[in-house]
Amino acid sequence: MKIIVQIDTDTPEGRQIVDYLKSFPEVVTFENTMLREPQQEYITKPTTTFAPSENYVTVEEFRVEAKKRAKSFLEKHGLHS
Repeated sequence: MKIIVQIDTDTPEGRQIVDYLKSFPEVVTFENTMLREPQQEYITKPTTTFAPSENYVTVEEFRVEAKKRAKSFLEKHGLHS
Protein backbone atom coordinates (compact mmCIF):
# COMPACT_ATOMS: atom_id res chain seq x y z
CA MET A 1 0.00 0.00 0.00
CA LYS A 2 1.27 3.45 -0.86
CA ILE A 3 0.15 6.57 1.01
CA ILE A 4 1.11 10.05 -0.15
CA VAL A 5 1.29 12.63 2.63
CA GLN A 6 1.90 16.36 2.45
CA ILE A 7 3.82 17.76 5.42
CA ASP A 8 4.33 21.47 6.00
CA THR A 9 8.08 21.62 6.54
CA ASP A 10 7.92 25.32 7.37
CA THR A 11 6.76 24.42 10.87
CA PRO A 12 8.91 22.87 13.60
CA GLU A 13 6.44 19.99 13.89
CA GLY A 14 6.62 19.32 10.14
CA ARG A 15 10.43 19.22 10.20
CA GLN A 16 10.26 16.91 13.23
CA ILE A 17 7.94 14.53 11.36
CA VAL A 18 10.20 14.51 8.29
CA ASP A 19 13.29 13.87 10.43
CA TYR A 20 11.48 11.01 12.17
CA LEU A 21 10.39 9.48 8.85
CA LYS A 22 13.97 9.62 7.56
CA SER A 23 14.85 7.01 10.18
CA PHE A 24 12.85 4.45 8.18
CA PRO A 25 14.61 4.46 4.78
CA GLU A 26 13.54 0.89 4.00
CA VAL A 27 9.85 1.86 3.88
CA VAL A 28 9.64 5.65 3.42
CA THR A 29 10.33 7.53 0.21
CA PHE A 30 10.48 11.27 -0.31
CA GLU A 31 9.23 12.44 -3.68
CA ASN A 32 9.12 16.17 -2.98
CA THR A 33 12.31 18.07 -3.80
CA MET A 34 11.12 21.13 -1.85
CA LEU A 35 12.58 19.81 1.42
CA ARG A 36 15.47 22.29 1.08
CA GLU A 37 18.04 19.53 1.03
CA PRO A 38 18.98 16.73 -1.34
CA GLN A 39 16.88 13.64 -0.72
CA GLN A 40 17.71 10.07 -1.52
CA GLU A 41 14.82 8.10 -2.93
CA TYR A 42 14.65 4.83 -1.09
CA ILE A 43 13.73 1.63 -2.81
CA THR A 44 12.19 -1.08 -0.72
CA LYS A 45 13.20 -4.66 -1.21
CA PRO A 46 10.52 -6.60 -3.05
CA THR A 47 8.73 -9.12 -0.90
CA THR A 48 9.69 -12.64 -1.75
CA THR A 49 7.28 -15.51 -1.67
CA PHE A 50 8.37 -18.79 -0.18
CA ALA A 51 8.38 -21.63 -2.71
CA PRO A 52 9.17 -24.86 -0.86
CA SER A 53 10.74 -27.78 -2.64
CA GLU A 54 8.86 -31.06 -2.98
CA ASN A 55 10.82 -32.49 0.00
CA TYR A 56 9.85 -29.60 2.31
CA VAL A 57 8.64 -30.63 5.76
CA THR A 58 6.81 -28.24 8.06
CA VAL A 59 8.00 -27.71 11.63
CA GLU A 60 5.03 -29.59 13.01
CA GLU A 61 5.65 -32.59 10.74
CA PHE A 62 9.35 -32.54 11.65
CA ARG A 63 8.62 -32.53 15.38
CA VAL A 64 6.19 -35.46 15.13
CA GLU A 65 8.68 -37.50 13.10
CA ALA A 66 11.61 -36.57 15.39
CA LYS A 67 9.68 -37.61 18.51
CA LYS A 68 8.63 -40.87 16.86
CA ARG A 69 12.23 -41.68 15.86
CA ALA A 70 13.63 -40.70 19.28
CA LYS A 71 11.09 -42.90 21.08
CA SER A 72 11.88 -45.80 18.73
CA PHE A 73 15.62 -45.38 19.32
CA LEU A 74 15.21 -45.26 23.10
CA GLU A 75 12.96 -48.32 23.14
CA LYS A 76 15.39 -50.23 20.92
CA HIS A 77 18.23 -49.55 23.39
CA GLY A 78 16.13 -50.14 26.50
CA LEU A 79 16.26 -46.52 27.63
CA HIS A 80 12.55 -45.72 27.36
CA SER A 81 10.02 -46.85 29.94
